[in-house]
Amino acid sequence: MRCATSRSKISNGTRLLSNVDGRSREARRFRDLVASFAAEIGIDLGEVEMGLVRQAAGLALRAEQLQEAIVRGEHVDNDELIRISGTSRRILSLLSEKAAKRKQPPPTLRDRLQQRAAERAEA
Repeated sequence: MRCATSRSKISNGTRLLSNVDGRSREARRFRDLVASFAAEIGIDLGEVEMGLVRQAAGLALRAEQLQEAIVRGEHVDNDELIRISGTSRRILSLLSEKAAKRKQPPPTLRDRLQQRAAERAEA
């Protein structure tokens, strides 16, 4: 692995996005969503999983912005909100499946023997 100083700030984990001021309201909410989604999945997230987490957080943030506009009485492109919601749901579903697979310990020898005995009893 390369030295931390030769990697980007995103790869090092010191920034979520490049060229973004992290002090804005939207940036703070984005950071909160990324942390929440990542915590729900578990530890040791790879680049692909972190990319999906960031993507889901961005979509969730945009959906929240559109919902705020609806509440304020502004015109919102309903098709955009539906597409964002559907895409966000699919990404979060994929991440949840990955998290569930990680959380399930592999079956022990005893578990396998009990399963085999149960299968033989049924037959």
